[in-house]
Amino acid sequence: MRAPLKGNDHFCRQVNAAAQKVEEAYLEAIGPAIAMRKASAMLGDGTVAQADTFDPQNVQAFYQQLANSLKGWTFSGILKSATEDLHRLFCQFTKEAGRYYISGYFGVQFHLLLYYRADKRVIEIQKELAKIADDATSVFKNMAGAADNALAAELEKRGYASLEYQELFTKMFDDEKLVQELDEKASAVESQFPEFEEMGNRKTMLFAELNDLLIELYQTSPVLIDYNRLMQGEEGVTTYFDIEVVKNKKTKTREAYLDTPKIKKYAADLVAGELGRVEKTLEKARLS
Repeated sequence: MRAPLKGNDHFCRQVNAAAQKVEEAYLEAIGPAIAMRKASAMLGDGTVAQADTFDPQNVQAFYQQLANSLKGWTFSGILKSATEDLHRLFCQFTKEAGRYYISGYFGVQFHLLLYYRADKRVIEIQKELAKIADDATSVFKNMAGAADNALAAELEKRGYASLEYQELFTKMFDDEKLVQELDEKASAVESQFPEFEEMGNRKTMLFAELNDLLIELYQTSPVLIDYNRLMQGEEGVTTYFDIEVVKNKKTKTREAYLDTPKIKKYAADLVAGELGRVEKTLEKARLS
C-alpha cells in the first residue's frame, strides 16, 4: 500500500502524518540542489537569451549525501530515466521494520532543453550552410540537366528516343545491361561536377561542428508532485512510500494488502518512527 493510506485508523493516521512530514522535509532539503540560475544561450535564429537551468550533478550529490546519512536503510543507488526531453533522477531506500517492508522513493523530474552556446561561430556556420544550400541547388540543376542530355543522347543512339515511357520502362525492366550502362552514363556526368560532392562533405563537417556547439539546460519546478503527476510528465520533486507486510521471513515473500485496522499500535508506531528518522535525516541534510 502506498502512503497516503486510505483510512482513519491508528496505523493510517500515524503513517500518513509521518509521510507528509517527509515530503515537506524533502522539498526543503533538495531546494538548493535544484535552484535555478541564469545561463546565456543562443536560439536557432541567433538570438541570445538568458535561460533558467540547474545542475543535475547537485541532485546526485544530494542523494549520495542522503544515502551516507540514512543509517539502516538499503540504498538502490542513483538511477536515471529519460523519454525524449523528459528526464528523471531518482533513488530508492528500503528497510524492514518488524513484519513490515518499507520502500521509499525520492525523485526529481525535469526537462532537458537544447540550445546553442552563445558563440558567434554558430551564426557563421548557419550563414555558410545557407550559402551551400543555395549553391547546391544551382549545381544540382546543372548536373541534372547534363545527365538528362547524356541519357537522351544514349537512348537516341540506341533507337529508343521515340519510345513512350511505358515502352521504355519495359525495355529497361527486361534489359539489365541497358540499366547498368545508363547508370554509368549518369555517374560519369556526376564526376564532371566535383564541387557537388565537396559541398556535401563541407555540409557534413559544418553540422558536426554545430552539434558540438549545443549545450544542455535543465528545467524543473520546486514543487511537490504526487505519483500520478509524475507519470503524467509534470516537472517537480516527488517522494512516496510503499508499505508491505512480510509474509515469510525466510523466503522474503511480501504482500501489498494491509488490513490496517487490525495492525497493532506498536507496529504502527514502529513504521511511523522509521519514517520519522528519514525526516530527521532530511532536516540535517538541509542544514549541512
